[in-house]
Amino acid sequence: MSITPIASATATAPSVATASQVQSQIQDRQQQDRLQQDRLQQAQLQQQRLDDQRTADRRTVEDQQVVRQQVVQRNQQQADDLQRYQDDQFRLQQQRQQDQQRLGDQQRIQQQLQLENQLRQRADDARSNLDAVQQQRLQQKPTLFAGRLDVYL
Repeated sequence: MSITPIASATATAPSVATASQVQSQIQDRQQQDRLQQDRLQQAQLQQQRLDDQRTADRRTVEDQQVVRQQVVQRNQQQADDLQRYQDDQFRLQQQRQQDQQRLGDQQRIQQQLQLENQLRQRADDARSNLDAVQQQRLQQKPTLFAGRLDVYL
């Protein structure tokens, strides 16, 4: 029978202990790697969420600006429409006044023409009457110088 040395038994024991330590260290590193990878993923996820929130906020601000611009444009359009309407109403009022003034002028001109015609008619009638009276006088007095003097001049 041979006796095996104890040293060799103890030599394998440290290597078994070393292997279990290495195994434990590997597991610890893997766990640390997993934790670090989880932290990295959490950080990436938080960064992605932050980026998404910033993008959403930016879009919200842009949408609000677009809405504000549309409101301003709509208000400006309404103001322009109102101004155009008021200008049109003013022009129509001016045109009505001019039409009324023209109508009044035409009526006055018509009245003046009628008056002038009446005056002409009266003057013609008066001349006719005067001529008739003078003719009667001439016929009643057969004198050389009777009647109108302008006829003889």
